[in-house]
Amino acid sequence: MTARSAVSVLAILSLILSLASPVSAQLVSTSQVLALEEGSQAQSTVNAYLARSEVVAQLKALGVDPELARLRVAALSVAELKALAGRIEEAPAGGGGVITVLGVTFLVLLILELVGVIDIFKKI
Repeated sequence: MTARSAVSVLAILSLILSLASPVSAQLVSTSQVLALEEGSQAQSTVNAYLARSEVVAQLKALGVDPELARLRVAALSVAELKALAGRIEEAPAGGGGVITVLGVTFLVLLILELVGVIDIFKKI
């Protein structure tokens, strides 16, 4: 009976092994490797931006959990990561500063004037 049970075990093992999925290997082109590298670089750029203290403070001020933001960035596609990293790199470092404040102040005053809340521009 031991020979018969050994044959049964071998038959079952050969059946199980034959059902295993085949493994295939392919060549990877240089463009595919470069695309993966660019995606990795974009991911690190965005993660470095999210790790900055002023960005974390701004996210918290807006009511966004910084860890949730990191998880959402991790779920982005390579194209989305590259676009976001490009926008981060193109953004001005100081945000415009004085010019932005003056422009916003002028627009607020103009809108309040047009609505009739204030009367600053009487001569115009």
